[in-house]
Amino acid sequence: MKRQIATLIATAMLLVSLVSCSDNTASTAKTQDTTVTESETRPYLDMLGEYNFDGEDFVVLCRKDTEFEVAVDELTGDLVEDEIYKRNAEISERFNVKIVTHAIDGLWPSRDSFMKTVIDEVSAGGGSFDLIMGYQAYMCGTGLADYLLNIHDLPAIDLGARYYYHDIIDQITINGKLLYLVGDYTLTVWKHLFVYFFNKQLATDYNLPDLYQLVRDGVWTIDRLIELSADVYADVNGNGKEDDGDLYGLATDFGNIADAYYSAFEIPITVPDPDGLPAINTDISKFDSVVAKLSNFIHNSPGVHSFKMISTMTENPLTDMFIAGRALFYPDMLDYAVVFRGLETDFGIIPYPKWDETQKLYRSQSWNGYNFMTVPKDARNLEKTGVMIEALNAASLKTVVPTYFDTALKVKFTRDDESGEMLEIIREGISYQFGYFFQVPLYAGCEAYRIRDLVEKTKPAVASTFRSVEKKLNANLDAILQVYTGDAQ
Repeated sequence: MKRQIATLIATAMLLVSLVSCSDNTASTAKTQDTTVTESETRPYLDMLGEYNFDGEDFVVLCRKDTEFEVAVDELTGDLVEDEIYKRNAEISERFNVKIVTHAIDGLWPSRDSFMKTVIDEVSAGGGSFDLIMGYQAYMCGTGLADYLLNIHDLPAIDLGARYYYHDIIDQITINGKLLYLVGDYTLTVWKHLFVYFFNKQLATDYNLPDLYQLVRDGVWTIDRLIELSADVYADVNGNGKEDDGDLYGLATDFGNIADAYYSAFEIPITVPDPDGLPAINTDISKFDSVVAKLSNFIHNSPGVHSFKMISTMTENPLTDMFIAGRALFYPDMLDYAVVFRGLETDFGIIPYPKWDETQKLYRSQSWNGYNFMTVPKDARNLEKTGVMIEALNAASLKTVVPTYFDTALKVKFTRDDESGEMLEIIREGISYQFGYFFQVPLYAGCEAYRIRDLVEKTKPAVASTFRSVEKKLNANLDAILQVYTGDAQ
């Protein structure tokens, strides 16, 4: 049965801002047809050495909604999908191995069943899977750690290679233990980068300065965003009240979009203790200022339309507002550029604003629904797993990621050269921190202290909220660290 890749991508992008979505429970197992008419030798694969895995399967447990990043059935004419297909075909031929996907439901509502599959299969010891590509937010929970292999124990892995993301590796390697790996094979990291979209026609209509130049000059800050959007409002539907049918300077929600300000404003959730281990950041002065400013902006500016997504919703009205040309600024994930490519009105892409002009880089992070790689403890052939992880990431660096950025995004989906320039600035400032990576287990029972929950309030009380959850936050952090150290702090 062929995957309907375009449908899956479109569906995922329309729902990614939700904390959940609907999916069924059936699983599928597929083998990519890797027949190629012509093979070429590429140095980045030759550097891995000579391996022949005698036609064995390399089985990847993955999510149905993101199966496309693991394998594609056939050449489709889509630029990125075709590179994924050719990448797998070349690697399969090079190492005499078959790449097989075992795709099951793995979105947020199916997290328990996905994790149960991992636990049950590893407990049985059958070596069913060689690699797992799982939803970052819930797969990093402490309940799975005992079933996963230390990546450092894999042969043929060069964690210093540039196709692995060293910022994440450095943050989540503790006591010589690394359970999760992110690299160029995990394309969803790039697709889920947070950015700001803006409507070019509205920018002209409201006499905005050159936004690209503001970014270049290092002065695109939260204060400038407030200045340019706070008073942009029009009662388009003429009903005399502010609602989804009107035009706004900023359309934003309180969920994942707000979480991106941790990185954008360089707010550390944890800081190193004297032993170099993560500790809860107790200096909340900057966080207090950030929350206060965002809350005031969102709740007291006529130009802001805010919205809270809940699990039973299947559509995000804010996306529809931007598509309809009724939002000047709209923060969301980079891959929404694919959705917006059909807009009659031109749009541009810029980074999240800085906190202030003293901040050196524009920072961004990925929505934590991206996938990371992890290896089950019962994987049968660790040499095969190590070689394949290395090969798939190396090949993705050379072909898939450049095609996504340089050809698909910069040429096919963006409308100007400046947006391509902005993408490079955004990529330069990608930031990952321990506290956000482990946000779900860290904030369990402490959700009131998350930035998304605080800015939702008209009068957020950061200091008192922190005091109320500090003990629980530390207990949660101890539980996470115990996975790595064997004992709590």
